Amino acid sequence: MRHRKGNRHMNRTSEHVRSMVRNTVVNLLRHERIRTSVKKAKLVRRWAEKMITLGKRGTLHARRQALAFLRSKPAVVKLFRNVAPRYAERNGGYTRIVRLAEALRPAGSDRVADFEVPAGTRLGDGTAMAILELVEAEIRPRERRRRAAPEPFRPRREFYRKAKEPKDQGEAERAETEKEIEAPEERATEERLAEEAAAEETPPEQDAAGGGAGDEAE
Repeated sequence: MRHRKGNRHMNRTSEHVRSMVRNTVVNLLRHERIRTSVKKAKLVRRWAEKMITLGKRGTLHARRQALAFLRSKPAVVKLFRNVAPRYAERNGGYTRIVRLAEALRPAGSDRVADFEVPAGTRLGDGTAMAILELVEAEIRPRERRRRAAPEPFRPRREFYRKAKEPKDQGEAERAETEKEIEAPEERATEERLAEEAAAEETPPEQDAAGGGAGDEAE
């Protein structure tokens, strides 16, 4: 007889199980496909289909019942607007559990080195994993944007060391070459300015001497 076999506590308290199931159903309605363990998928599947049945009713009482369980207004809105109308002509079977493939250890080998982590198990404890999704789900692939790689960590002393170090030999040679290229132009400019200053600052004695010579010639 199957006495007291209806509930699956999964080594958790009843409050923990209720909260876990609620959050998982909300995520399933939001993303329409989630990856979880096989035991959780079997437990969540019943409640997800009950919520979809409430969504197909579409009454105010059904909305209040769904909101009392899900406690998420966006999830209830999506349930009654998008998800439930999709299954108007379907009587049950709104979800699907897909077990992930498992790769076992090669036969006849007991060495630890030959063991490969199964593809359908969790890395931490080896729990069998599965995909729980809605039938006829509208799943959009995520846009993966490549971010710039973060700069490696450098101790603060390296910044002070770079500030104290002289420039590289290549940079020093480049600076000297630039100075040599700019030197003739600067020299010509300096010579022109010196000539103009000398012309403006001519002593008055030379002007007088020059002027007297001119008068005598006349």
